[in-house]
Amino acid sequence: MRSKVTRSAEAGLKAQKPKRAKAPGRKRQIGPEPVDIHVAMRVRQRRIELGISQQKLAAALGVTFQQIYKYEKAKTRMSAARLYGLSKALGVPVTFFFEGLAGTDSKAQKPKRSNVSRKR
Repeated sequence: MRSKVTRSAEAGLKAQKPKRAKAPGRKRQIGPEPVDIHVAMRVRQRRIELGISQQKLAAALGVTFQQIYKYEKAKTRMSAARLYGLSKALGVPVTFFFEGLAGTDSKAQKPKRSNVSRKR
């Protein structure tokens, strides 16, 4: 059998529910990362050095010229595959895009092996 509860009492019961705490989140950075801006500038610099239009570069990569524009303005991040394609189309090694970036002048380190033993 259902008990009679007034509306004001019902509202009071709902107010007593504990609220879920918001999980602490990571603050989103507004705008592109400095590395993305540097790579974008290097792409544009090399394209202009070669005298290639955005349309021709886009055709070589199989994308639209609008996409090349977005890459050059760092509005869209480039995947590793796209960066590799750009390096081939522009005739430079992939490392060209990262030259002059702070912390990239040192030689690459070998990855460290984990201490987990392997089963053979």
